[in-house]
Amino acid sequence: MKTLSKICDAADWFDPEFNNVVQFELREPARFHRKQWEFAQIFLSLQKLGFLTEEKIGLSLGGGNERVLYSLANHIKKLIVTDLYDNSTTWDCARTNDPNEYIKASKPFPVDDEKIEALRMDMRDLDFEDNSFDFCYSSCAFEHIGNYEDFLQHLNEVYRVLKNDGVYVFTTEFQFEDETIKDPNNYIFAQNYLSNLISKSNLNPEYNVDASLSEHQINKPYPTNVKNLAFCGSKNIGESLFDNFQHLILLRGKIPFTSVLFILRKSTNKSAQPIEFIGFDKTKKYLLKAVLEYQNLLNEKDLYLSPFSMLPDGVSKYFLDHAGFFNSALKENNSDETIFHSDYFWLGKGNRSIKIVLKVDDTSLKEVNTIQLRIHRYETHNSTIVDCAYEKNIIVRKGTAFQEIISLETNDEDNYAFLAKVVSGNCICSDISIRITPETQLALSEHEKSTVRTLEGVLS
Repeated sequence: MKTLSKICDAADWFDPEFNNVVQFELREPARFHRKQWEFAQIFLSLQKLGFLTEEKIGLSLGGGNERVLYSLANHIKKLIVTDLYDNSTTWDCARTNDPNEYIKASKPFPVDDEKIEALRMDMRDLDFEDNSFDFCYSSCAFEHIGNYEDFLQHLNEVYRVLKNDGVYVFTTEFQFEDETIKDPNNYIFAQNYLSNLISKSNLNPEYNVDASLSEHQINKPYPTNVKNLAFCGSKNIGESLFDNFQHLILLRGKIPFTSVLFILRKSTNKSAQPIEFIGFDKTKKYLLKAVLEYQNLLNEKDLYLSPFSMLPDGVSKYFLDHAGFFNSALKENNSDETIFHSDYFWLGKGNRSIKIVLKVDDTSLKEVNTIQLRIHRYETHNSTIVDCAYEKNIIVRKGTAFQEIISLETNDEDNYAFLAKVVSGNCICSDISIRITPETQLALSEHEKSTVRTLEGVLS
């Protein structure tokens, strides 16, 4: 590996040193996934910098029960692992009230228990003495801890607990436009934001960042939820195949992003030189071309969305196939009136025809029931403000099926979700589908352009 501080690149899996770490240290099959890249690159960086020796003590920040902590622990005196461990956390890798027992019970391969210890601790407030650790590391935990002041406080806390000449190796999310995406507790950083942040901290960058990217098909950006954009159904082979979809360069709206690794050192003299991102402009040009190719694909092809991907556990109490999930009293009393709710998707810019089909298997005892169809949207850089682009109440009668065809002009700054709620009565469905077709590819009759409601035979 020629460069340690760099962005994730498919070409890294063809590097012998990188592959040795994956095979012999992480002990898992090679796969094109950012998380495997982060783990391998963190290990490789610490190894090549001379920190994986028997006398070293390391600190993992936001480490959960991630695989790399066990790989590192096998090479050093001791690794202290910190995270906001709690039984109620949404992070399954930190869901425990006994972190020490949890990480020891989660070992993917043998590690001496004396070499690992887990503590519940905030990355911004490290309860350790000054100069305690030879190295610290974190794997895409940094972007989740708050805002600018929180990031800076964290970096300076790391500086405090590191021994002189110690290093902080960390990965975070890095994007290729000028404005940082500031989702609550999940930033996707622009280069200037990170450069400024690191220069304001007490730590020194050990290297500039290699932001160049090989022009490989696997490096083309696609959305994280692409599986739910090309929905095949849980019984379809495509569902399983999508689990192995390449996960390297991703899209947030139309903005490509990936992981980046930094190496910062605690030294007596603070560098005045800002960190540089070498090859950034060339990579950005390549990625923007790839985003345009993806948008052209959206303009040419039909999309079939997963109707339930935004619902808890991906199930709806109004869908017949999910009825078994709601057997418990707790779930039977679920007050959520949502029939279906897709993920949010970036659809590019253009006119779309949205076809929503519901086959009603049964309803409540009322003869007439009302559901509301909606299309929600938010801007990529302002995800906390969601507005309604479309809303319509539909009367549903017993034993019916209906389809609604909606014409939607999409904006490439926005992301869209499709949903329905029960307004009155009930609506148990045996079939729900959401199809999006570019209007340029669909010749609709005047009759089809209006709302179509038929009896059950319409779906046959």
